[in-house]
Amino acid sequence: MDLKVEEQRTEPRVAVQFRTMVSGSVESEGTGTILDLSQNGCRLESQLLMLPGLSLELRIAVPGLEWALMIDGADVQWADEDRAGLAFVRVRETERQRLNEVVAARLAKGADTGDDAQGELIPFEFQGLDAVLAKDPELAVSKGLAWFSQDRAEFRFRGGSLIGRAFPTCTPELAAALGELVKAGGDKEADFSLALLQNYLGSTSTDSVLKEIVSRFSDDDRIMRGVRTIINSPNMASVSGEFALAEAWRVKKESLTNWLTDGRSVVKSFAEQHLAELDRMIVAERHRVEAERELRERSRHEDESGHDHGYRPKPF
Repeated sequence: MDLKVEEQRTEPRVAVQFRTMVSGSVESEGTGTILDLSQNGCRLESQLLMLPGLSLELRIAVPGLEWALMIDGADVQWADEDRAGLAFVRVRETERQRLNEVVAARLAKGADTGDDAQGELIPFEFQGLDAVLAKDPELAVSKGLAWFSQDRAEFRFRGGSLIGRAFPTCTPELAAALGELVKAGGDKEADFSLALLQNYLGSTSTDSVLKEIVSRFSDDDRIMRGVRTIINSPNMASVSGEFALAEAWRVKKESLTNWLTDGRSVVKSFAEQHLAELDRMIVAERHRVEAERELRERSRHEDESGHDHGYRPKPF
């Protein structure tokens, strides 16, 4: 790594572990993991061949964001085996704002050790409690609700992380316990359930809980936004290629089709509306990828003709 580049970093960075789709490498496209992030760049881990001077496109899956974070141009500053330092040189204004919000939120939570390491924030007296909770989903839900009530902002990194360790997947028993809580509770119980389901983004195992929330809170715009965010959060691990995000949403659409057989009219109505929304999202994403592919091809031809696009990468 170039130590001069390292010394020129001035913006605050946060350690994360975000899955990302990568386009524009020597091997065209693939996946990777963002290991740290700032407003102007990131460190990327990937099996793709990345060489200094390449310009990459990133689609970063950030937990809790309804849409993948789009970086149109990330120039490779240095590369060392399976890791590379990238400088963000082309970011649309709307995406720049979302990027800044992600970094600011992580800084506010003291997120300087990465997503997985956030589990270390669990108080010492909780250590080993995950094994106890794993045997009793109802106890896990009861304890989780109490922790959520004490500190909503930190729940995901403390109590939520602990329950995530106890239940690496949303088991039918855990889903049933959450469903009963939503059925008997109010806004707080729905908010808690949505916060806990952040552990299982991309999984259909949470559908029964989400349906229960829809049936109870279909008129609450705030809670319904949370439901849509969970549904729209893609499972990027199972897809690849330029149209990976569109494909992930297509898979989501297939699973959401099962909601149409639900006996509750409000759940069926929501499914019909959101299926139409997913169709629009898929079409828009495919058009975006096609337009940017055409732009890359045009830029490549211009580069081969000796044109200078007038920007220089910022060190990261």
